[in-house]
Amino acid sequence: MNTYIGKNTLKMLKLNKCLPSFCTSNIDVLKSIIIFAKFNNLPLLIESTSNQVNQFGGYTGLNSKQFYKKIHLLAYKLNYKKHFLHVGADHLGPLPWKNLKSQKAMRNSIKLFRDAVNAGYNKIHIDTGVKLKSDKILSKKTIIERCNLIFNSVKNKNLKKISFVFGTEVPIAGGTKSYALKNTSLSSIKYDYQNYNSLKNYFSLVIEPGLGFTNTKIHKLKMNSFKKKKNISIINNFSYEAHSSDYQNLSSLKNLIRNNFKFLKVGPELTYFYMKSILKMEKIEKINYLTKLSNIQNTISKEMDKDKKHWKNYYFGNHKKIEFLKFNSLLDRSRYYWNKKNIVKSLLVLKNNINLLEDKIFLKNLSVFKDQHKLKKKFKLNNFDFLIYCYLNSSLSKYYRACQFKTK
Repeated sequence: MNTYIGKNTLKMLKLNKCLPSFCTSNIDVLKSIIIFAKFNNLPLLIESTSNQVNQFGGYTGLNSKQFYKKIHLLAYKLNYKKHFLHVGADHLGPLPWKNLKSQKAMRNSIKLFRDAVNAGYNKIHIDTGVKLKSDKILSKKTIIERCNLIFNSVKNKNLKKISFVFGTEVPIAGGTKSYALKNTSLSSIKYDYQNYNSLKNYFSLVIEPGLGFTNTKIHKLKMNSFKKKKNISIINNFSYEAHSSDYQNLSSLKNLIRNNFKFLKVGPELTYFYMKSILKMEKIEKINYLTKLSNIQNTISKEMDKDKKHWKNYYFGNHKKIEFLKFNSLLDRSRYYWNKKNIVKSLLVLKNNINLLEDKIFLKNLSVFKDQHKLKKKFKLNNFDFLIYCYLNSSLSKYYRACQFKTK
């Protein structure tokens, strides 16, 4: 198998370990992830989706080259080992352009693929399983043909340095409104393996193991009759990739790994706890300041009301219910709004206010994170960054521990 994610990481994966894949573009969250990986001396895989990052900017305003540079620059500033860092692309294909006709959507997909390869991405998931405007039906044959079209659009030596993931049977990205979940069938896995196997650098296949989450509930993993599926991948020298593994407990994540899943993707769980840290800081801010408050929660709510496209198909109910979901939904649709101008301004006020607090005053509000206080001093973290780290620590530790890594 001709795969490459960095020699040390590839060796690790062959030793039956796996790797968490952190799918977020939030700079504050990314900083905490890198600090955690540095503190625990761990390899790191960070991925962007085609909706987040593409040649038109996505919802982050970044193209592939800019995102790659952003991650590496942040890692450099935090003195994280460059050879431990891997950048990937998730759902690379026509997903952002599903409302276009196939010809235009595929042209955009090919351009995005070329950009990711040229930017230096180490891992790419090609996903052509979305129905386009001109598609009356979307057959397996069409999905494979489009995948081949994208993959074969680039012919250079850089492809040998990339690990490719194929497959379209995934939980709905970012969660779902209902529990219409299923396990990928044995016949579907065999079909995909036979048809994707002709593509070079093939490493993992994305399948649906039957997990997911809604606004308020987590669909716990049930690995029924997975033994045969595990055997297929081991015999044929490929692995699986688990999408939407957010909020699963440690036992469920370990179960995935035992069944030859090498990558565990997590996204909304990270920004969900990021939101919790921001709301906690606003409470601390209100206790200690009488003037110039950030009003961050109110600002976020107003911005989400101005532009409802990212949550209107997910949040339902009266005003009180929707306000609750804005800040407590497991789907965390608020993650699409952090780069809004007014929110950025409000967040800066919050950051400045929190960082002005003396450690003694600030830390007395954080007795629950007492075991993390030494880290603040070790990495010279300001109050703002430290609290975000504290809220993310358990999730990050859970995913690495599931992947057989030790964490402090």
